[in-house]
Amino acid sequence: MELKTRDGLARICKFKNVETPALMPVVNPNLIIIPPEEMQSKFNVEALITNSYIIWKNRKLRERALKEGLHRMLNFSGLIMTDSGTFQQHVYGDVEVNYLDIVNFQREIGTDIGTILDVFTEPYHEREEVKRAIEITAERGKESVKIKGDMLLAGVLQGSIYDDLRRYSARLMERIGFDYFAVGGVVPLMENYRYGDVVRAIINAKKIIDPSKPVHLFGAGHPMFFPLAVLLGIDFFDSAAYVKYARDDRLLFPDGTRHLKDIKYPPFFSPVFDRHDIDEIKKMNKRERERVLAEHNLYMSLEEIKRIKEAIHEGRIWEYAEIRAREHPRLLEAYREILKHRRWLEKYENISKKSAFFYTGAESMKRSIVYRLKKRLKNIPDRPVVVEMKRPWTANLESIPAVTVKTPFGNVPIELEDIYPVAQSEFPWEETENVPDGVKKITREEFDIRKIKMIADYQFGPGAGAALFSGAVKIVKSKNTGKIRNVIVDGEHVASLRAEDGFFSLRIAGARRLHSHFEFKKMRVVVSDDSAEFNRVGKNVFAKFVLDADPDLRPGDEVLIVDKQDNLVAVGKTLMQREEMLHFSKGMCVKVREGIESSKP
Repeated sequence: MELKTRDGLARICKFKNVETPALMPVVNPNLIIIPPEEMQSKFNVEALITNSYIIWKNRKLRERALKEGLHRMLNFSGLIMTDSGTFQQHVYGDVEVNYLDIVNFQREIGTDIGTILDVFTEPYHEREEVKRAIEITAERGKESVKIKGDMLLAGVLQGSIYDDLRRYSARLMERIGFDYFAVGGVVPLMENYRYGDVVRAIINAKKIIDPSKPVHLFGAGHPMFFPLAVLLGIDFFDSAAYVKYARDDRLLFPDGTRHLKDIKYPPFFSPVFDRHDIDEIKKMNKRERERVLAEHNLYMSLEEIKRIKEAIHEGRIWEYAEIRAREHPRLLEAYREILKHRRWLEKYENISKKSAFFYTGAESMKRSIVYRLKKRLKNIPDRPVVVEMKRPWTANLESIPAVTVKTPFGNVPIELEDIYPVAQSEFPWEETENVPDGVKKITREEFDIRKIKMIADYQFGPGAGAALFSGAVKIVKSKNTGKIRNVIVDGEHVASLRAEDGFFSLRIAGARRLHSHFEFKKMRVVVSDDSAEFNRVGKNVFAKFVLDADPDLRPGDEVLIVDKQDNLVAVGKTLMQREEMLHFSKGMCVKVREGIESSKP
């Protein structure tokens, strides 16, 4: 996995020439409705999944797959994943193939990602039965990885509805060394709208497994659940629903499912409705109608993935998931379950985003970015005078009231007027002027000094403001907006204040000051000597060269890059947090702004 773009745990990655999040349509080799080559050419499908047990059981298919290889047999050049027959084993009893034989078969037919034969668990299974199934699956996994060859192998995480057993499964499977993970056993939960249980299954897996590995949510093929799953870091989905629902004359939409007979005005655009009107589809024969509806369902599912990617790109996955969650009471219940884990989710949350914070309801105020704001504000001295002010709070004032301002986020010191998300937010909130007479006021010059110090304390930690801005301070402002842009101390450019989020970008002079002030490992990313040599001259830091990092670093944080002896070599901006830096073996993790050598005149 190579991380390209992120919004918290939601991420766009490159994996084996597939851009995630991605949907793998299920292809039944015995009954192909939409040919794989058409999926690739017409729908731009980059990956699909088929069942190796179904191929193995059919002599003609088995012989053809062994002779031609899976890609040629299906006429598909993209990524192909195969399931192992677990569901067939669960529904029909023991499959006719050994768990090692099916892994061997997947390897021999040229599968890109194979799957172990795990033991499926149902929501009604007792704890001991589930625990035993997990342990059998783990034992099978240990033996299976030994024979996988160059094929990537997926480990399936089970655990039914038991949170502790989900974590137990994740710990056992994590130790084995799989290339890919799949959260299993969720189909019965999805079918019964138990979305909160699915959320917990994902969270219990993501808290334990290697963050650099792809995570697949098996059997969650309805687009209405995609946003919540991606919010939690799911990379792959598979869908047989596009065919199954079409067979029953049901149509998938991002906000739910509709029966063909009930539709008069299609609620979402689909190319199918460009070619055929609803009445025409209703009059088709069964086979033709199934094909047309399958195309629609596949299109709807793939389009929802695109909308989710755009939300990640724009930094608004939380808003998108929140809006989608309101399409169904059980989805909203599941979203509220996610919010219970905001403290954990905050570790992956970007410091700021491209888009403003949009309020959509009471749940908005429990997002992880709000949790972080309130947590950091606890380290900032409060004032007894609380007022209401219209934004921008101080733009047109010559003398500034020394107050705390009442906001939808809570009480915020006036000096933090420009930081994300305080300034970059939209609420149905009527702002009023309410500054009583007699409130102490300070000059604009005094306020500017207090402002830069408080922002630094909020952004980097208590004491950072004094460390950065002790000495002869010169503040440079924008000629167009009058806002602070650069801060010069004792003739050195130490930091710039970003217009888009109100936070500082550090220069080497500022990095040196914070390096001297904060103890090791605070604000640090420790790199190998091989990396340090290049970082000194301004080259970026790649994850495979990171030895350690401050656990409090978040994506988008300013960071000090140091070598093993804690010598400062560069300053930059993080793209990952610590756990990710230590696990990813590919891709950039710190964008270096300035190296100690590149900064010299």
